[in-house]
Amino acid sequence: MIKNAIAIFPSILAILLLFLCPSLAFAEIKEIIAEGTYNMGDGETPTVAESRALLNAKRVAVEQAGIYIESYSKVKNIQLIEDEIKVLSSGVLEVTILDKKRTIIEEGFKFWVKIKARIVTERIEEIARKVKERTFVEDYKKLQRDYENDEREVDDLKKQLQGAKAGPEKIKVERKIADSEKSFQAKTWFEKGLKHALNKEYSDAIEAATHAIALDPNYTRSYALRGAAYTQKGQNDRAIEDCNIAIAKNPNDAEAYTFRGLAYWNKREYDKTIEDCNKAITLDPNLTFAYNNRGLGYRGKGEYDKAIEDYNRAIALDPNLKIAYQNRDLALKNISPRQRSCLFP
Repeated sequence: MIKNAIAIFPSILAILLLFLCPSLAFAEIKEIIAEGTYNMGDGETPTVAESRALLNAKRVAVEQAGIYIESYSKVKNIQLIEDEIKVLSSGVLEVTILDKKRTIIEEGFKFWVKIKARIVTERIEEIARKVKERTFVEDYKKLQRDYENDEREVDDLKKQLQGAKAGPEKIKVERKIADSEKSFQAKTWFEKGLKHALNKEYSDAIEAATHAIALDPNYTRSYALRGAAYTQKGQNDRAIEDCNIAIAKNPNDAEAYTFRGLAYWNKREYDKTIEDCNKAITLDPNLTFAYNNRGLGYRGKGEYDKAIEDYNRAIALDPNLKIAYQNRDLALKNISPRQRSCLFP
């Protein structure tokens, strides 16, 4: 009966949707067409070569999206720096492959991919707030450096393969290329996970990070990303386990300490929160969330003056960090006017 009603009155249903979901009617959509290529050499696989061509197309789309988003943000008075624009551009793009093909060239095969990238403008302001969290910017910048290092490595390996003698020497280089391809695929899954986390899709972020870990267990940042996503879902023991692995593999991973500290805070283990954040701050004195999370630990222990000092440090590093203001307000409610005058002379 309901199906018949919808079939008979489609125009009425459409009108109702416009009133109930006005954003669907008025959201502006920007479309970008971009192309990317990649030349596959000996020892490489077509699947990964096509993924590299797709990555190059996405880079073009992100660059064009950045120009659009910079202009849009100025009109909407959204304060963004260059690095934040790049992360935001990557985060809001919805990519569809329009066409792809491979052609024979002297060195092997040339892969070509054409994509359509969509930007739904109504999502820009929401994701811009997440981009203000410095960890996303730093993760994105590190990922781009990892991609660049990967490209240099595979180019070098292809040259080595051309000069390698048949037999064990050639097999050794081919194995290194295979390992390099797995590492590249792990990075693409990590990037997907980062984008899901940016969009608060934490279950999808966990799944993507798990794929990345399966491909390259030594790409430790995937453990930290999955740990952070587990923390957001309240699965704190799993978060701690992943952060433990990240720290064991890379003792200088300040973000992993910060994420683990938050998981400990969720478990009301405030001393461990403070200890982890102390370590994170020692490794990276500009890690905003380490101060914010240490403030949570101090607040949990009732040491509100120390908590407020940490929130102040976080705000000084990032005046747009809304959560730090909210946490500071909660702490201020628990101190006397005299204490406030000491903290805010």
